[in-house]
Amino acid sequence: MSLDHDVSAPEDVLRLNGIMKGYLGVQALGGVDLTVKRGSIHALAGQNGAGKSTLVKILSGAETPDGGEIYLDGELQKFREPSDAQRAGIHTIYQELSLVPSLSVAENIFLGELPKAGKAVVNWREMQAESRKALARVGFDLDVRRAVSTFSVAEQQAVELAKAIRKDARVLLLDEPTSTLPLPDVERLFTVLRSLAAQGVTLIYISHRMEELYSLCDSVTVLRDGRNAASFSTAESKPADVVTAMIGKSLEGSIADAALRGERSPRLGAGRGDTVILSTSDLGEDDRVSGVNLELYEGEVLGISGLIGSGQSELAGLLAGARRKTTGSIRIDEKNVTFNNPRDAIRHGIGLLPQDRKAHGFIPDMSVAGNISLASLPLFSRLSIIDGRKEKKVAADMVASMGMKVSSVHQSVKTLSGGTQQKAILARWLVRSTRLLVCDEPTRGVDVGAKEDMYELIRDFARSGGTVIISSSEITEAMMCDRVLVMARGQVVAEFDHDEIDPHGHALVSKFA
Repeated sequence: MSLDHDVSAPEDVLRLNGIMKGYLGVQALGGVDLTVKRGSIHALAGQNGAGKSTLVKILSGAETPDGGEIYLDGELQKFREPSDAQRAGIHTIYQELSLVPSLSVAENIFLGELPKAGKAVVNWREMQAESRKALARVGFDLDVRRAVSTFSVAEQQAVELAKAIRKDARVLLLDEPTSTLPLPDVERLFTVLRSLAAQGVTLIYISHRMEELYSLCDSVTVLRDGRNAASFSTAESKPADVVTAMIGKSLEGSIADAALRGERSPRLGAGRGDTVILSTSDLGEDDRVSGVNLELYEGEVLGISGLIGSGQSELAGLLAGARRKTTGSIRIDEKNVTFNNPRDAIRHGIGLLPQDRKAHGFIPDMSVAGNISLASLPLFSRLSIIDGRKEKKVAADMVASMGMKVSSVHQSVKTLSGGTQQKAILARWLVRSTRLLVCDEPTRGVDVGAKEDMYELIRDFARSGGTVIISSSEITEAMMCDRVLVMARGQVVAEFDHDEIDPHGHALVSKFA
């Protein structure tokens, strides 16, 4: 339904009417309406490809809409570039921060606008004083003279917020701001954001994590296929309502639904067998991982969990040959093995779904078929010549069986959604008949629908005889495993069987440190 845009209600700071945007014949936005109240925290939800990123680009001035109107405090806006949006008071905090690591905190906060004491002299005293004031508004007290690279991710994020606040931001767009933050820092960020909202700053918050939306936000607008699907007050709805609007169908009874409702998580595995297929003794890597002794049983799904930076990702890398141990040993089928690189692990039947799929998971410009066959080239070649017909058929079979949304197996992987990219990497290991699948944050950055698909695929792999390790900082994900190792400061500090973990995961969290 079209909104009356002649008059904005006094409490409405931002109003979008019929925003349209297309790319080469693909309609990314098909007439999106959005109204956001002043001082509120408004969530924007939707599956990958729903149009969220395009809408943020338009609001930030990085893209120009093909049609529709943007009103800020009742005034029609025309953004031709990001600086136009920033002058109007709209600032964006991206998942990948836009700071210059070698510059000081103060220099980053004043980047491009250094105060002058004369024609060519920087007024350092004023810049540092104003930087401290801006940081104080977001609840941080940092040494503004230090290089920003010397601070934690959470502190760098505070610098980004202070940078926007100093410029009198009226609307802040936050795109997946917690994706790289450990749990305590997430809570601190939420405290900062609530404080900014109380000061009258309006926040638009984008996240795939339903628990975050319902913990932080006042309302949520759901996009599906570039159009409005639904709007909810978080006080009068539940996460399952948002998920249903996102994917166009109910996930009632699914793995993801159980996690959303805080029920006892279903098991991804069927339970462990009697045979130990992999074990470690005093395994370590410099100061990142130390003294890890574990036994992995055939057919089980083993979770390794902890706060971001606790060592679970590094341990997953060691077990998959992506990192090199400096102490201890790894045994497969009771024989010592050494992994100098991932190829060594692959030869022992180990496949890796890496955390950073773009950097380490696939070759962006290569086709879906090429990426799927990448670890199994001898199966598709004779005398070093690839059998393209066989490669295409196997890839097409995988695409069909895994429900991958692609136009063809010749489509480049970089053009796929995050969930489909993860499926393509998983397909690579299924083609090779991998024995052990190591998954490092397997659902990071993918939407709820894609999460459900990944969980089903992992469960099918485990129940067909495969063994799985899931390294995850998401409590609900770890709780689905047959057994969970908890890590803190690079060491395993606790172990739980699935049935020992309460429905809300408090047993796990109590061991995080």
